Amino acid sequence: MQRLIGLIFLMPLFAVAQQGWVSIAIQGDGYGEETTWLVRDSSDAIVAGSAPLQGAYPYVEAFLPLPVGDYTFTIYDSFGDGICCGFGEGWFSINTCVLDTTVYDFSTSEMTVPFEVLACPPPIFGCMQAGALNYHPWANAPAPCDFPPVQCEEGYNNILVTVTPDTYAAEISWDLVTVPDGEVVAEGSGYSIVGAPVVEAVCLPIGSEFRVDVYDTFGDGMCGSCYGGVDGNLLVSNLCGDVLYYVGDTTQYEAVSSDTIMIDPCFPPIPQGCTDSWFTEYDPSAVIDDGSCQTEVILGCTDPQAINFNEDANTLETEDNCDFTLTLTDGAGDGWFGSWIGVQQGDEIWGPITMHPNDGFEKEIQIPLYSGEAVNVMFFTQGNAETTANQCGFYFDGPNGVFMEGGTNPWSDAIKKFPFKYSGIPVCADFCVPAVEGCTLSFACNYNPDANVDGDCTFPIEYYGCDNECINDADGDGVCDELEVVGCQDPAAYNYNEAATDAGDCEPVVFGCTDPTMFNYNEAANTENDSCIPYIYGCMDPEAINYDEDANTELDDSCIDAVSGCMDLDAANYNPDANVPANEDCLYDAGCITGPGEPYWANDYCYSWVIEVDPYCCEVGWDAVCIEMYQYCSQGVTSVEDVAMGLIHLYPNPTSGVINFQGPVGAFADVYSHSGQVVVSCTSGREIDLRSLPNGLYEVVINYKGRIVVERIVKQ
Repeated sequence: MQRLIGLIFLMPLFAVAQQGWVSIAIQGDGYGEETTWLVRDSSDAIVAGSAPLQGAYPYVEAFLPLPVGDYTFTIYDSFGDGICCGFGEGWFSINTCVLDTTVYDFSTSEMTVPFEVLACPPPIFGCMQAGALNYHPWANAPAPCDFPPVQCEEGYNNILVTVTPDTYAAEISWDLVTVPDGEVVAEGSGYSIVGAPVVEAVCLPIGSEFRVDVYDTFGDGMCGSCYGGVDGNLLVSNLCGDVLYYVGDTTQYEAVSSDTIMIDPCFPPIPQGCTDSWFTEYDPSAVIDDGSCQTEVILGCTDPQAINFNEDANTLETEDNCDFTLTLTDGAGDGWFGSWIGVQQGDEIWGPITMHPNDGFEKEIQIPLYSGEAVNVMFFTQGNAETTANQCGFYFDGPNGVFMEGGTNPWSDAIKKFPFKYSGIPVCADFCVPAVEGCTLSFACNYNPDANVDGDCTFPIEYYGCDNECINDADGDGVCDELEVVGCQDPAAYNYNEAATDAGDCEPVVFGCTDPTMFNYNEAANTENDSCIPYIYGCMDPEAINYDEDANTELDDSCIDAVSGCMDLDAANYNPDANVPANEDCLYDAGCITGPGEPYWANDYCYSWVIEVDPYCCEVGWDAVCIEMYQYCSQGVTSVEDVAMGLIHLYPNPTSGVINFQGPVGAFADVYSHSGQVVVSCTSGREIDLRSLPNGLYEVVINYKGRIVVERIVKQ
């Protein structure tokens, strides 16, 4: 904090183990610019001084912290007439830590006064009477006290008599006398502390009259300055702040009385409210209970946003005590020169506390406090430190955050006599648990150990860590060991695996039927080539009666042996075991005359053919011609049908109209025109009449038992 205050300058001082102080006050005359002063140490080095004072009748105070030792104070008047006489009564005083103020004046060009600085704390001015409202527990120098008024009964009012003794305090006394009967209702005397105000509160009936009689045994009143001392005064007032009577300053008297004073109604500013701390309406500043206690305290969490919110609670549940942190701040970072702070709760006090140059911009002090009990934080300063007190600040916080905050303080001149006071109620508990949404699963990647409300969790992929790196990767290829795929990496191989990450055995491609349900399944094949043939079950023996030429798989005992024989029940040689008909072997009685065998069997092919070709051989008799024909057939030169076809004749060809058709019995012929239409049909042994047809080329198609003979004929 800056130490150059007003017109005062300080020379650099080395730090010493012991330190005291001196307070210098100067009341200048009408020519203040003529006056300057210096302070020198025992080596005659200048340690402090001032520039010329300014204006008429200036008043200057200087508070100097000094190392223990001997010093001199020298005051100068440039005109050479001092400050005592024709141009205004001036004076100066020197006060060290012994609080023994001496007042001087001089009428020359200069005056030097020696003084000694002893080891002592700096003066702290404040009310030193414990019963006062503004009691200052750290004060070591007197300042006015503010006493609480007495509680008067109805119809009465408080009258306050405040006496500030002068240097000769024991000479002062006073009476409070009723008018007109002259009864003394209050009195005061026996004062001893110079400058320390004493307050007497008296209850008087409203509407009554009184006067104040003040006495001084020496006969000079409270004019201490008249003899080089400090002035005093007496003040009579009510609780509304009205001044009823005042006497002081340089007024000299042996006895003096006030005019008659009427006791008017006045609403005293006595703090009223609920004085029971177990009601929510409790007011810690209240002195008088006004009956406002209505709602009993229900402890619990009162924050609707907390997870343990109690909707029935109206007061935050607390613990008995806890540590709070008092943080001091210094805007300049060079210490609180001449300023202090203190904390008071009940009978406990902490301080005075200040900031030193090496404390920087902030300083923390841990202070244990009780819940629900008012705490006073007081700032007080001295002398020239008042001008830079605005650089001082503080805040007070605990488990529930800041409960008192001073910040940059608006210090006023009143601080010279009264500590600037902040009051608050500490809460020692963080009973309300704020809702913290987050992942509550410890194995999740975004696990929040502070979360108490479930939120979204993110998890690593299996086999991976939250950093997306493999947990196990022995070969360092970026593929987790658990996800490694061993396989053939040759695209030409049968078992090529495009997903393979590690090389494995490869197999060549083998084409074939790979369906085990198929007939031609190849167990060595690994590649299908559409060659599969289904199983076809059946008899595969060509000699068997049930031979299946499509079958590829033999069924056990599925083949049936062929038994050839006559299967005609009407045949003379019917074979019941036959399963292959051999009807050509069946023997039937032809009903014809005797032929080559006895009897003649109708199924004798050659015999049947002979009879068919020449019925005569059956109807008339079996002559040489029949025998020759039979033998011709039996020799196997040609088939019966070929022999029969050889008997077919068409004549004449060309023809003018009629063609003879000769052939075996059963043969028939169709004549086709050139347009493919049948124009004439006839059977063997008949004439084919073409006379109605136009001349031209015709085709004759002869059919005998499915055998076809085609001949061309010409009509002309």
